[in-house]
Amino acid sequence: MRGLWFRREVLLRAAGLAVIIGLSLAPPVSAKVPYFTVEITPAAPAVDEPILIVVHTWEDPQHTIAAPFDADALDGLLVIRARGGGNADIPVPLRKREPGRFEASVTLPAGDWVVVAFPDRTSWAESGLPAGFPDNIRLSVQGPRADPQIFLMLLITVAVAVGAAALQLGPRLSRRRPDRRRPSPG
Repeated sequence: MRGLWFRREVLLRAAGLAVIIGLSLAPPVSAKVPYFTVEITPAAPAVDEPILIVVHTWEDPQHTIAAPFDADALDGLLVIRARGGGNADIPVPLRKREPGRFEASVTLPAGDWVVVAFPDRTSWAESGLPAGFPDNIRLSVQGPRADPQIFLMLLITVAVAVGAAALQLGPRLSRRRPDRRRPSPG
């Protein structure tokens, strides 16, 4: 009877060890998502300007064969972080637009930002991403841009004011003649 229990115990330990080895050799979470690229438009956005983030999925790490990834959304795939840290992550709500194409629109305050793929890597053996996945895409959001029409109107107004002042003072200066009673310097 003891031999039978001993054999069961050995088999259970072997099965447990096989499960542990299998889990440790399993590919990272990124293997559940196909390879992808990220496009950001505009490249240099301004404050309160919508930023379009487009994700294309691929079957290969060289991004040559499109993969019609079948999911309605890719929540949690990308986040935006302040480059200096200190702020909470801003989620990128990617929604399917067509097979293999997901889009999100976000607005950000002025500053330097990083778009991060797979933000939670706590259980990963390595912190970097394998080939075929983008990582840490830098993005700078500029402060409010000056409107060129307002600048041009301001410049014309200043030019007209300076011209009017010059015309107003011009005849007065030409009527002034040197005082002959005072000796000239020099």
